[in-house]
Amino acid sequence: MAAGSLEANELSEAPALVLKGARNPLTETIHRWMERRAVRFSIWVFIALAIGGAVEIIPMIFIKSNIPTIESVKPYTPLELEGRDIYVSEGCYTCHSQIVRPFRWETDRYGEYSKIGEFVYDHPFQWGSRRTGPDLARAGFIGGPMYKNSAWHYNHFMDPQKMNEQSIMPKYTWFAKKEINLDMVPNKIRAMQTLGVPYPEGYDEIAVDDLMKQAKEIVADLKKSNIEIEPTKQMVAMIAYMHKLGRDIAPPPVELVEPSGEKDTVDKLHFINTEQK
Repeated sequence: MAAGSLEANELSEAPALVLKGARNPLTETIHRWMERRAVRFSIWVFIALAIGGAVEIIPMIFIKSNIPTIESVKPYTPLELEGRDIYVSEGCYTCHSQIVRPFRWETDRYGEYSKIGEFVYDHPFQWGSRRTGPDLARAGFIGGPMYKNSAWHYNHFMDPQKMNEQSIMPKYTWFAKKEINLDMVPNKIRAMQTLGVPYPEGYDEIAVDDLMKQAKEIVADLKKSNIEIEPTKQMVAMIAYMHKLGRDIAPPPVELVEPSGEKDTVDKLHFINTEQK
């Protein structure tokens, strides 16, 4: 077999780049021509995305009819707003979601599925994407499977394992010690007004009074369970926030009334919807 020869250093190089210059419509498409001009192509893409994004986003912001609303859903009270801020600052959204999906196994456990109009006053919304703990979207839905009274929430924040031995939630004992910053309440109301929340004009001036009124009602409720706490503690704000979640879409309360009349017996009961009075 004949032996071949080896040239150790063989020159190897790519052919010189030939500038194509102007586009030839017969041999090059417009898209291919644009790709040869990277800077210009990037600018054109940015302009196209900006126009498309503006067409999609601006109407959603400025045309009120595009924002679904539910008449019964009301803005957060000052105390509930404080509780929501504490909820966010403590990172509760990393373990709890606040949206019930329209599936049977979700509604059986948590209650009625969520509607987009429930979240119009959330800035930002707390839907979440993880459920280390249960969903809280219906925590304030009276009569629902997730509703708990004020005393339960107090004990749960103080010692979660006392209420559920399998819970891995940490204790939040400082809620009963730390104070709400009342000086910031008017500023928060004004900030929400700037974002479009329909608080009445001048409401920031009486927000603290409303906060204290609602806080005292929760304190009185806790006192019935032999729990003593001051109305300005973070615990009270958190309980108010828990009872806000899902409450606005709950059916109106029903009052049990014992009727009077010759044809009515003492044992006969009528349920009258208080909303129809």
